[in-house]
Amino acid sequence: MQIDLNTGVRLHIIPSQKYTTNRILVNFAAHQGHVNNAARNLLVNLLINGSQNYPDQTAVARQLSSLYGAELDGYVARLGLAHNVRLSLTYVNDQIVNDSLTKKAVNFLHEVLFAPLREGQVLSPTSWQLQRDNLAATLTSWDDDKQYLAAKRLFNLYFSADSVMQNPGTGTVQDVISLSNAELMNAYQAMLQEDQIDIIIAGNVDVEQVQKLFADWPLQPRQPLGSEIFYRQLVLSKIRQGIGQEAIQQAKLDLAYNFPVYFLDEDYYSAVVMNGLYGASPYSLLFNNVREKASLAYYASSGYRPFGGYLFVQTGINSNNHDQAERLIQEQLMAMQDNDIDDVQLTRIKNGLVNGILTSQDNQGQLMERAVISSLTGLTIPENSVDRILAVNRHQVSAVAQKVKLQATYFLK
Repeated sequence: MQIDLNTGVRLHIIPSQKYTTNRILVNFAAHQGHVNNAARNLLVNLLINGSQNYPDQTAVARQLSSLYGAELDGYVARLGLAHNVRLSLTYVNDQIVNDSLTKKAVNFLHEVLFAPLREGQVLSPTSWQLQRDNLAATLTSWDDDKQYLAAKRLFNLYFSADSVMQNPGTGTVQDVISLSNAELMNAYQAMLQEDQIDIIIAGNVDVEQVQKLFADWPLQPRQPLGSEIFYRQLVLSKIRQGIGQEAIQQAKLDLAYNFPVYFLDEDYYSAVVMNGLYGASPYSLLFNNVREKASLAYYASSGYRPFGGYLFVQTGINSNNHDQAERLIQEQLMAMQDNDIDDVQLTRIKNGLVNGILTSQDNQGQLMERAVISSLTGLTIPENSVDRILAVNRHQVSAVAQKVKLQATYFLK
């Protein structure tokens, strides 16, 4: 059920009696090219860690405890060209505790969003500095994960120099450190006044009550984001290559491909199956042939990004096996392109994907994510996704694999 609270502000209600908890997700979406990613990431951390009535983490924790152990979370996420700030609250449904928790939960989220810690015209300098330092430390620590570091450097190669995708959705450490309080306040005001807002609530709730509760939120009309959130990049004329060195036991070899098949395109389900066959499954070619049979990788997997039009491979290898591993990785792709596909293996891949779809239909988080995606793209996810997966044949997998073009490689030795 979708209700327009105002222009650019939508309430999605997913009523269900199968869950013991209710979940509320508030999604603020803006175009990637128009926002400061670091400011929005820092902002959501500040919002969930204190407000005027709950001025520190201890006070927030006490309030969550009074809501029978509710869980509050805040984070940023990127879907193609849509940069999203998300606030999530999970709480026990009213019927279990015989209390009006939904009203209390919505009021608490109202407090978190609209009454942040402030001093005059700026956010609390103490909270701003504390959360800025914490976020900078977190982002710095991520580079200690060498798999993450290799992937980050790969995508710095893959995305064009002038692309808005060069800036990570989280922002960079330097971006965070250099943020002023005034910039953070500007990001807060812009988010409330300009972002497309989707509020999703799932669980055993009273639809009429929920609608009335959110109708009171002070959200003015704004321009919807629009349906074109897909990132499109032209095929590079020359493959970009990068190499780095770290004091590590296990080298990383990552590859990025242009793959212009987007969410719910005609070939979308074929692309999903192809990715599963390539490296996104324990039955995949990369796992079986590169990792198991050839013993050339400690891990080997692929990932498909249908909002960004690209596919990538991540592997951990012995540095001395670079050339052999890269050649074998490419051979798996070429085998699919040449229609050299085992039907039994393909059936296993499709069955695994179907099981994932069926499982997600009972997952609150997945249902809420689908609502956000549909709202951002203007596309309705079909009810017969299982049938579409099962209908994909080897010829369709081969045809869609031929659209995959290698664009960048990064080797961390």
